[in-house]
Amino acid sequence: IMTRAKRTVSGMLAVVIILLSLCMPAFSVKNSYNGVTSAATPTSPAELKFVKKLGEGYTFAPTAPVVTGGVIVVMSGKKLYKLNAKNGSELASAPMAGNNTYTVVSPCVANGMIFVPLNDGRIQAFDFETLKPLWLYTDPLGGQSLCNIVYNSGCIYTGFWNGDAKSANFVCISVNDENPALENEAKRAKWAYSSKGGFYLTDACITSRYVIVGTDNGKEDSSSNSKVIALGKANGKPVSSLAVKGDVRSAVIYDSGTKRYFVVTKAGYLYSFAMDSSSGALSSKKSLALCGAATAAPVIHKGRLYVGASDGTGGGRFYVVNASLMKKIYSFTVGGYPQASPLVSTAYESDGKIYVYFTVNAKPGAIYYFEDSKGAKSASASVLYAPSEQYSQFCLSRIAAGDDGTLYYKNDSGAIFAVGAKSGNFITGFINNILAFILKILGR
Repeated sequence: IMTRAKRTVSGMLAVVIILLSLCMPAFSVKNSYNGVTSAATPTSPAELKFVKKLGEGYTFAPTAPVVTGGVIVVMSGKKLYKLNAKNGSELASAPMAGNNTYTVVSPCVANGMIFVPLNDGRIQAFDFETLKPLWLYTDPLGGQSLCNIVYNSGCIYTGFWNGDAKSANFVCISVNDENPALENEAKRAKWAYSSKGGFYLTDACITSRYVIVGTDNGKEDSSSNSKVIALGKANGKPVSSLAVKGDVRSAVIYDSGTKRYFVVTKAGYLYSFAMDSSSGALSSKKSLALCGAATAAPVIHKGRLYVGASDGTGGGRFYVVNASLMKKIYSFTVGGYPQASPLVSTAYESDGKIYVYFTVNAKPGAIYYFEDSKGAKSASASVLYAPSEQYSQFCLSRIAAGDDGTLYYKNDSGAIFAVGAKSGNFITGFINNILAFILKILGR
């Protein structure tokens, strides 16, 4: 017999579930990686929910997964896949016009479409629901597609790389399918900006009037000055730039708390700067020297910046930085170079705790995490999940969080992993997800 208390709890859960179903958008996509989730991610050693093998080695391994609405979108070899986020089963797949050799960049899901970066300076668009190919862009300068595609207001922005000393384009492309009757119709860019050294792992930051992106330095070394440049959003013409030491091989990110932009360089520096929203002028540059090369965009939450760097000896170091003062709060060593942006979970912030998750480019290709808080002055990383020997490999993958807190990533074994809280923690995670959702609705 159900007690009154149990009936009350069941009724409350039913109401919450109904509210969730009414409030959730039918097609919700996080098209650019901001590195912050409110989902109740695991906070102690987790368990493998499933593993999906899709390729061999780093050349044809799957890309880091994109998760949206219970669907995983991923490229592997010359195929585009949609997988079930619960069990990894294949929902649909489609052949692509090519492949992305190093599989370090993910597809972009936005506007009911999927955009995939391919070799030889190509971008191919697919319909999200049907995986029908829509159009194919081929850049006249060619190059490797090594920048994540960023979507904004009906256009996508991305760059290409032809080598350290050769020119390559950064482009703006309308996503419109001008001729729906044709598959893979030839697409043209709205504009292209060419730079010696090109664009490598440097995703753009888009404002209402400007596109801010970093470049390589156009030389064989990685320590000579390169630049961060502001381009006109309408025409791609340069309006301002800042010199920075070393190739820029990370996304440019914006922090609304400090009203500043941040980027790291291969020479081992973290930079912040301001931009005049009217003129596009970049100014007020500040820097912080890290222990070595940094090629993964930092993530910022409430004034604390999280970023990893190489120590030059095969290991790495992870930093927590005061974003406003550009001063180190603390750092700790890690067993490899963190070459992918971290993930910050705010699900437990009511307890004053932030959890930061990251990977390093070393075997076994595990997920690491640590706890941070407003006044914390030290921390160390623990292993959240380590693959079995069969799947032990290097890892350059970002971590994606599903709505239920499950973490998704890949390593060079060619496998995608879904990692979640152990079964006994399900109720706690479920309640935290509900609370996070309610706070989000209330704008807290």
